[in-house]
Amino acid sequence: MQGRFPAVAARVRQVYGLRLPRHVAVVCALWASASSVERAALNHLGVWPFGLTEYFGDGGLRLTGRDGLDERLHARYRRDPPEFVTVLSGGTDGLHYGLWYDDPADLPSLLVYNYARDDAVTWASTAATMLGEIRRGAQQAVQDFGEDQYDEDVRLILPVFAALDWFADADQSALEADGLPPGAAGNRQSSAVSVFPALPAGCGDPQLARSEERVRAFREGGTAAAQWITLSRDQLAAGKPALALAVGGELHWTDLDQYRQASHDLLAGAYRALGRDALAGIAEVHVAHRDLRSVGVLVPS
Repeated sequence: MQGRFPAVAARVRQVYGLRLPRHVAVVCALWASASSVERAALNHLGVWPFGLTEYFGDGGLRLTGRDGLDERLHARYRRDPPEFVTVLSGGTDGLHYGLWYDDPADLPSLLVYNYARDDAVTWASTAATMLGEIRRGAQQAVQDFGEDQYDEDVRLILPVFAALDWFADADQSALEADGLPPGAAGNRQSSAVSVFPALPAGCGDPQLARSEERVRAFREGGTAAAQWITLSRDQLAAGKPALALAVGGELHWTDLDQYRQASHDLLAGAYRALGRDALAGIAEVHVAHRDLRSVGVLVPS
């Protein structure tokens, strides 16, 4: 998997305009080398390659978008923010894990997860790598099931810990090679619907304390919703994209047809004002193809 990493990283750069962290190759190695009982443990946790990790599979770089669709749509659920790029499935309620890119010029700052078929809110993980996220999930599952070694669920999960331990040094080396992620989940601001991206100074105020109020207004429609959209557009035009980014993301998550164009314009405009063109491109292609019946876009060429 380390040998495949340069070609996969080049593909991600070409398709997404994003930098791929080395720890993604390590989680792919865990999956590819898993014994039957380790694979059963991962399956019981609902974890398997999905999204960027599929490029690491045998023939992965021969995958392409079905019916001519853009590869960036693969594993992108309809309310995912543009900064979220999926790397693993989580199995239940549309749970998926991904990398969070504040700025396309940098490596991802955080790991995130989202239950797409539940509330579709994007949350920050406290783990620094995907292996760390799997460990966190396994520990939580054992805790939820109880410490009884004879519980069938616990016995199924336990083999994954030895596999995670075996890859721990490689995971740490990957982190050290890239440098620790710059974004701390504990200090991260969030809106009512998602982690919020770190922004440079001088971008304006996203007014995140009023995010829940805005989401209620958008769901209700009417004057308050229109006023927020107008204010965001005015600030964006004045060179202050922060509020446009917040409001655009909230409109995108609200997922109502009357806001589709406004969410597109605010998000794409804010990203381009910030010089984050790769994220603008993801937002644009997602809005254009948001009603796909399946997020499984990659197929063998």
